[in-house]
Amino acid sequence: MATATTSEADVQVPLKLLVNKYTNKVIFAEANKDFVDILFSFLLLPLGTIARLVEKDSNIEPLTIGCLHSLYHSVQNLDNHCFCTQGFKQLLVQPRNIPEDYCNTLKLNIDDPESKEYFICSKSDPGYHRLAPFKTELNCSCGSPLTRVFLKHSFSGFVNDNATFVITDDLVVIPNSVSKLNLAVLQNSGIKDPSEVKEMTVNVTKEKILDLLKCSLISKSCLTYLLSEKKPILERSTFSLCSVEYDKNIEISLNLVIRKSDGKLLYAQGDNHFADMILSFLTFPLGGVIRILGGNCSLGCIDKLYKSIVDLEGNIYWMSEEVKKRLIDPSLVSYVTLINPIFPFFHPNHYKFCTDYVDFSSGDSTVNMSCVKNDRRYYPVTATVWYEQMFLYGFGYVKGPQTYLVTDDLVVAPFSTTSVLNLINCSKTPLSDLKEKNVVIGFKECINILKASLTSTSALTNGLDHFFTDDKGRIDM
Repeated sequence: MATATTSEADVQVPLKLLVNKYTNKVIFAEANKDFVDILFSFLLLPLGTIARLVEKDSNIEPLTIGCLHSLYHSVQNLDNHCFCTQGFKQLLVQPRNIPEDYCNTLKLNIDDPESKEYFICSKSDPGYHRLAPFKTELNCSCGSPLTRVFLKHSFSGFVNDNATFVITDDLVVIPNSVSKLNLAVLQNSGIKDPSEVKEMTVNVTKEKILDLLKCSLISKSCLTYLLSEKKPILERSTFSLCSVEYDKNIEISLNLVIRKSDGKLLYAQGDNHFADMILSFLTFPLGGVIRILGGNCSLGCIDKLYKSIVDLEGNIYWMSEEVKKRLIDPSLVSYVTLINPIFPFFHPNHYKFCTDYVDFSSGDSTVNMSCVKNDRRYYPVTATVWYEQMFLYGFGYVKGPQTYLVTDDLVVAPFSTTSVLNLINCSKTPLSDLKEKNVVIGFKECINILKASLTSTSALTNGLDHFFTDDKGRIDM
């Protein structure tokens, strides 16, 4: 990630705004690489990172997004003994992403990990190294000591240095060279005369970027908020079923406990594979989730931002075609192989970097790294490091065979009679109002639970709605 020679509080990115004089609503902004790179980096954030970031204080009060808040905190509250290794818990509360190397030079980076260090087996074969994000054991699985390294990536963001863009209030990004489109933006905003428009410049700070992330998830007037700093208007999201098809035969058996009076699902009871599927949501990068959902996640302006990236020509405005691909279809970094991976993410077993030669047996090192490329803009390969994701080794986050309870808002906990009674008591539901139903869910239900987790606090009720249509149906929260 980026390092600064001055205090981060002093770093600012100027942003020119065109504003309606009479309503103070932003029509559009003109921005260069610095701001657009920051904006596009939102798509690389794992859902667990988003859950953590939006709870932070800024000019906008802390937010909760769908069920991500309750899912994230349930992982924090799970006893370490529930996980196959202590590192697996860390991977869920501090998820990493492969494309973080492209964020290395962001002027303002709100996703500053607590630790930028990695660990490499000190006796790896030449040109091949197992790279781990956390040191959970004293030695590598082969028995050799682990060496701490600090990676310094050799990338410079996403879009070309000289490119400039127009960004609408709802985060549609358009090349500034397309004057016809820019004029249409003015006309569609209701502007009839140039005298109705005023030009302003705001200095965007790290705190304002966090505000912008929050706004992008809940509102369709993001830039107007940056100008006014008034409380953003919350755009209420309504859950709709996802129609994406996937030709994979997936079957997960669940026991559902439903409240008869309103059709709300109180909890689902399933095995450790079901719990792993729910927990894995936290590792999913936002751009990958939108791609899986067919471009429709229903969060604020995020769908329009994603479509802008898809529509932006790769051979003109991007640093490379690979950069664009990483944003719209980012790889999944989990370090854990699920027995039955459900969601169609690209999940490489290893990743190739080129580096200067380093003797990893000599102690802590700082390693300059660049992704191996065919184009000549990247320095020649002097050594190759294979980045192997399966360093921590495991086939699931939580231990099994074990039964787990997952609540409607995706709190995950080991199943016990005591926990069930406490849940029923807290919901103030009489036992006579409950009924059980055994079901088998597949990809369609899993993807709808994922989508509902972004916009609703009743992810199971919404995602599994068709199993109990005879009850009162969906509850939108």
